[in-house]
Amino acid sequence: MTPENTTAVRKKLPPRPPTAKQLKVRVAVEKHIARNGYSPSIRELCVQTRIKSTNGVKCHLDALRRKGLVDWIDGKTRTIRPVEVRT
Repeated sequence: MTPENTTAVRKKLPPRPPTAKQLKVRVAVEKHIARNGYSPSIRELCVQTRIKSTNGVKCHLDALRRKGLVDWIDGKTRTIRPVEVRT
């Protein structure tokens, strides 16, 4: 068999809808910005969402970013922002 025949062709699937925990993280970001005027840190999101590890919050944020629901500037602190959802 040649290498061309063994590789599967991957189709780009539409993103899955956000999970309940992902929505909880996004709402926490929105509330923190509304209350304080600036974005939360990942540790603050841990406290607000009761997710025990910073890695757990980071994974949810990464998924939300892939789904186009939040964004931030890489390498800068406190830049997490919700993205307007257009229907």
